[in-house]
Amino acid sequence: MTPTFDLLTAGAVNGALAAQPGGVSTAMVALLDTPPAILERMYAVRRRYDAVAVGTGTVLIDDPALTSHAVAGGPAPVRVTLDRSGRIPRHARIFDGSARTLVGVAASTPPDYLAFLAARGVEAVAAGHDRIDLAAFAAALAGRGLPRVLVEGGGRLNRELLRLGLVDRIHLTLLPAALDATAVNLFAGPGEPVRLRLLDCDRLGDYVFLVYQTIR
Repeated sequence: MTPTFDLLTAGAVNGALAAQPGGVSTAMVALLDTPPAILERMYAVRRRYDAVAVGTGTVLIDDPALTSHAVAGGPAPVRVTLDRSGRIPRHARIFDGSARTLVGVAASTPPDYLAFLAARGVEAVAAGHDRIDLAAFAAALAGRGLPRVLVEGGGRLNRELLRLGLVDRIHLTLLPAALDATAVNLFAGPGEPVRLRLLDCDRLGDYVFLVYQTIR
């Protein structure tokens, strides 16, 4: 069986991931004055998985460290992203050496970028030739001891994983806001409808936590 990913995402009631097109998704925490208990709820989900992954676009826009869920005495966080062409800046926080880091690359990835990753102690995970084969990438991560990977977007990566049938569960936090409808959607881009089964529903104040399983 092909390894799959689970998704962790938060969006407004109209499906927007950010307050405006190109906006930093984490800015919504300040915009909505999100209580710490809400963030901790999402961090607790992160801690159930072997690694947390985000797409190239999310790294370019948000510059996440992907370590904020770590707790003293708990397992060390592991972070994952994809970057076949070396677009992520060398100063990005994901390359700060604070946690084990893996980057999905392809056979066409520039050699100088691969050399940079090696010098920083980042594991380059080859999967595909001209573009990254996400199914092969999932299998390669499992082969490196990371069978349970949680993807936190962005919207285009979420949609592509759904399109390929590589999503098992979706952890969705529904934010108490209606945002710019032209901002990136939770599942941005074309794709066939995907049926979901609701596994859990919980509420904390104005925030709603939903867990779905894809029906394949």
